[in-house]
Amino acid sequence: MLDGPWGVAVNERSEIAVTDNGNHRIQVFSSDGTYLRSFGRYGHKHGEFNYPAGIAFDKNGHIVVVDSNNHRVQVFSEQAEFLNQFGGKGNLDHQLKDPYGLSIDSDGNYIVADSSNKLIKIFSPSGQFLRKIGGEGSFTFPHHCVQYGNHLIVSDRKEHCIKVFDRDGNFVYQFGKKGEGDGEFNDPRFLSVNKAGHLMVCDTENHRVQVFELSGKFLKKFGKKESGIGEFFRPVSTAVLSDGRIVVTKWGIDCIQIFE
Repeated sequence: MLDGPWGVAVNERSEIAVTDNGNHRIQVFSSDGTYLRSFGRYGHKHGEFNYPAGIAFDKNGHIVVVDSNNHRVQVFSEQAEFLNQFGGKGNLDHQLKDPYGLSIDSDGNYIVADSSNKLIKIFSPSGQFLRKIGGEGSFTFPHHCVQYGNHLIVSDRKEHCIKVFDRDGNFVYQFGKKGEGDGEFNDPRFLSVNKAGHLMVCDTENHRVQVFELSGKFLKKFGKKESGIGEFFRPVSTAVLSDGRIVVTKWGIDCIQIFE
């Protein structure tokens, strides 16, 4: 059972890990939806969570979780053994404030959306701060950042747009604005890149997923505001299985759907 499924990630075996944030735990399922295991509970100690949000499998197969209301990132083995944590509430480089999104770059480093500090921060797998992207006026509320090629792609929830930077942190371009039309957003949250190299954006309050070329050219959309199969109520995140199928968390209806 799920209460507010938020972030989702898949590993090389197509296991699906979900931040079950209303229950303050992580659940892991097979690609056919069979429950495998879960770990975590409410709290602030090692292995406990307060509103887990972004999640990823790193290059070592470890499960990396943004523990948002504890303002930290925790790292676990695949079998849920606590390994490490970093962060802590504050605005220093090594600290975090209301972090949400998490992804892994091509070097194996952790990209964290330090949302209330209005920054994207990059940490080594050991939790050492490496560098940051953003600064005065760059973001209003960055929710998630993914690397693709030589670009870092960021969803800015409160500006209802996608912002693209080079890997040195230089702004390149942005696309989208608030609205309901194709290529417009209402509270864009998590991002992923599908097998075709296209960017998928969870357009949460428009209750759909939109698909773009990396240039920002709109390609297609799927989903609408309903509770049935193939429909959404507040989709938050997506992940891509090894066979190309797309996993979507439906935060507003407490379930997960898989699409071809």
